[in-house]
Amino acid sequence: MKRLAILLCLVVFCLSAAYSYQLSPLNATYDSSGPDSQKIYTIVNDSDSPIAIEISAVKRNIDINGEEYNEDASAYFSIQPSKMIIRPQSTQLVRVQYRGPSTLTEEQSFRIISEQIPYSVGAQVPDSGQMISFLFVYSTSAYVRPSRVIESVTSTADLDEDGKLSVTIENTGSVHQLLNSLSVTVTSDNGASYTFTEEELEAISGISLLTNSKVVVRTENAPSELLSADNLKASVSYDYSYSN
Repeated sequence: MKRLAILLCLVVFCLSAAYSYQLSPLNATYDSSGPDSQKIYTIVNDSDSPIAIEISAVKRNIDINGEEYNEDASAYFSIQPSKMIIRPQSTQLVRVQYRGPSTLTEEQSFRIISEQIPYSVGAQVPDSGQMISFLFVYSTSAYVRPSRVIESVTSTADLDEDGKLSVTIENTGSVHQLLNSLSVTVTSDNGASYTFTEEELEAISGISLLTNSKVVVRTENAPSELLSADNLKASVSYDYSYSN
């Protein structure tokens, strides 16, 4: 059994190395019009086998729990080529151009996705009769600049229906904000305060809070003095600046 486990690990490693590829850039900011509304993506097939790649665009959204969900954004971008076969040890350039509205008051957030699709990929695991295939996907960030950059994140605190202290963090600006090194503190008019722990903020810490999006965190650990207060205030801090 030990030998079989080692063999399977070697197969996984070899196939992973054989059929992997590289994509750049992984993060791009577009203008809504003009020369910088177009980007060139580079795909490098550094394996010894041909691979098939499909490129697509999706629009990004964030729910109140900080989870991202996507919608089709093919109408916003022209992608040439969108499907391709790349020969071994070769490079393919892909032109991606934003085709959406040219006047933007708020940043538009997308993902350009490069997905490897089946194309003579696989190897037999000895004595198993099963085929193992590894298809690699890159999900890159793509932002389209608004006409004016405004950085603004607000926070509010209240008690939810279950009697838990909850804090809402909302991006009211025109560009995304990365919630790096996130800290949230709630204070009341009676002098009580509570700072959310790293574990309580884990689900949203470091996420890209998109414009017009908000997230909510809750805790059951707040002191009773805070829960009985008439007025609650929340302050949020994080380490990020769009300008940098």
